[in-house]
Amino acid sequence: VLAAQLGPQDIITVVGFARQPRLLADRIRGDKAHKLVEIVANTPSEGGTNIEEALRLARTLAKRQHTEGAQSRVVLITDGVANLGNTVPEELSGQIETMRQEGIAFDACGVGAEGLNDDILEALTRKGDGRYYFLNRAEDADSGFAKQLAGALTPAAKNVKIQVKFNPNRVTRYRLLGFEKHRLKKEDFRNDKVDAAEMAAEEAGNAVYQIQVNPQGTGELGEVFVRFFDVSSGRMVERSWPLPYEPQAPSFDRATPSMQLAGTAAMLGEKLHGTDAGSVRFSMISDTLNKLQGYFTADSKVRDLIRMCRKVE
Repeated sequence: VLAAQLGPQDIITVVGFARQPRLLADRIRGDKAHKLVEIVANTPSEGGTNIEEALRLARTLAKRQHTEGAQSRVVLITDGVANLGNTVPEELSGQIETMRQEGIAFDACGVGAEGLNDDILEALTRKGDGRYYFLNRAEDADSGFAKQLAGALTPAAKNVKIQVKFNPNRVTRYRLLGFEKHRLKKEDFRNDKVDAAEMAAEEAGNAVYQIQVNPQGTGELGEVFVRFFDVSSGRMVERSWPLPYEPQAPSFDRATPSMQLAGTAAMLGEKLHGTDAGSVRFSMISDTLNKLQGYFTADSKVRDLIRMCRKVE
């Protein structure tokens, strides 16, 4: 599916790794990607997983094959069960930090829920400029996943940071749901030496806050600031938008499907963490996700959330 998203301008090198890494395909053009499908299909599974040496070889090849004006990216696809070489997540992530400093982006794709070492892959992607994907079943590698991965090959913005400033005269309490390991200090928002994530042109993200509002207060809820490196212009850009206060806030079912999905996923996360979610039950979350599924037919993440709800109900 991913092969269909690639073009002649894309160059792919494939490294397989078990006890030691080995070069399976070298500098294949994207319009010849069917060759990669054949190579992967004919590669046998072997014992052992040496992620350390695989990352070292991938970095060497990425540096050697880099072309001016192109983006170099390493995509690690594995169950994450490193059992040879260095297996300490914090030490392995040092290689990813070096890649990032050299301008090589890094993505990780965890395959299969059973036995997946999430600690290693999560630690690696936190140090890189890329993303962490998860594929539990073969059908999860659908067109939605392929477009997401292919879109990451051409980022539109790097070092993307978001800061929300709430008005204390209107908001008495607030809490960001999730992003525990991706929060920056307030003073680092405009410190461009502190690196942050990248986003492709077709990507979008949501941040969900739980707030307590003072109806007798004054002013807006606050203001949202976004700062990023614009790849097209080669400069840092900062923008801001006010958060208006609405005495009669619209109901949840009037929100856009993407916002409903973000809110529902956040509520599921709260329930799984054991946080007090009031009268919300897993069955209610599952019902909402089923209603939203029609808006996200090409996105396997909604189906994954529904399956998760059914397992814990």
